[in-house]
Amino acid sequence: MRPLPPTKTGRSGNRDISTLGGLFEKCRRETWEQSNFRSTSTALRNARTVLDYFGSNRLAQDITAGDISEFRAELADAGLAPATINRKCAALSSMLGVAREEGVIDKVPKIKWASEEQTRFRYLDDQEERALLAYWKGHGDQDMYDLCVLLIDTGARCYSEMMAAHWEFYGQDFVSVTFWHTKTGKPRTIPLTKRSREILRRRKGIYGNHSGPFTMVNKNTMRHRWDHMRSVLGFHDVTPHTLRHTCCTRLILGGADVKRVMTWMGHLSIATTMRYMQIRPDDLNSLIGLLEAA
Repeated sequence: MRPLPPTKTGRSGNRDISTLGGLFEKCRRETWEQSNFRSTSTALRNARTVLDYFGSNRLAQDITAGDISEFRAELADAGLAPATINRKCAALSSMLGVAREEGVIDKVPKIKWASEEQTRFRYLDDQEERALLAYWKGHGDQDMYDLCVLLIDTGARCYSEMMAAHWEFYGQDFVSVTFWHTKTGKPRTIPLTKRSREILRRRKGIYGNHSGPFTMVNKNTMRHRWDHMRSVLGFHDVTPHTLRHTCCTRLILGGADVKRVMTWMGHLSIATTMRYMQIRPDDLNSLIGLLEAA
């Protein structure tokens, strides 16, 4: 286990600035609420989004580039515009910049800024999915193998939905799952694929005494296992949220109508779902038959 950095304090308080909560207070007090700062309310609002996502007690040294990439993906999935996402990330960058100046971290993790014009979602193609699942199988990591299959086949958010789902959230014989606690506050029920049902039946036999099929998976150790997988496979831009994008992309490419995909994914706005349409090929030739049939 890595030793924790020495406790740092702000100029006028004893809040531990090794945490995001402490860094927020220091930035608020010494930068964002100063009279010469242009937009205090906007900066504070963006920074609170960071705290809501990562948690006030999250150590600055534990935030990786992959975590930031997943944060950006979550914001895009919620329908935020690229410019808004950049402002949220700028607030995080400011806090981590203070951590670096105070010696809490050595450097600020790399942040990829979203294009102001268009946001492209990273997703796995069939070959990449096979490589991902083969990695978990080869390392004897059945939990991660099973979890990744369920995430790809449901489009669920990893931590707040799939890993938090209890056995009673699933329909009889695992034909469906209802996610009751969602980011949008609206429950949604979706059907399950054959391979997902088989996985859930197996896990029920092994982990039936737990509250859910993945509630025993530790988030912190999972992050370390995921980071190792990325370094081995070269999937440096792949996060658990990428599997949600993969599900949505496959539905779109498969010809599903946007309204049903919106319902499946639990998007609040159809504009969020429409962003995935950019990956669909412009097959105009298929429209000729409609005109010639007239």
